[in-house]
Amino acid sequence: MPVLYCSKCGRPVHQTIHLKDHCIVDYYIEVTGDTEPVTIASKEQDKPDSSYLKLVVPKTIVVCADCMKGPAK
Repeated sequence: MPVLYCSKCGRPVHQTIHLKDHCIVDYYIEVTGDTEPVTIASKEQDKPDSSYLKLVVPKTIVVCADCMKGPAK
């Protein structure tokens, strides 16, 4: 498998290590991108229509565990 790098800080990330009672996770995959609003009409008159954002141009990014934690306090 090719080396993956964090999209935020650029450090190389490592595969998840599975141990007997826990896992060590070094990165997460996020899917983001361009969206457009979509409304679906309700089939029942007494229920409101449903609105959501449809992902039209997906972009996959890798985020290391350190960046997911956020800035140090």
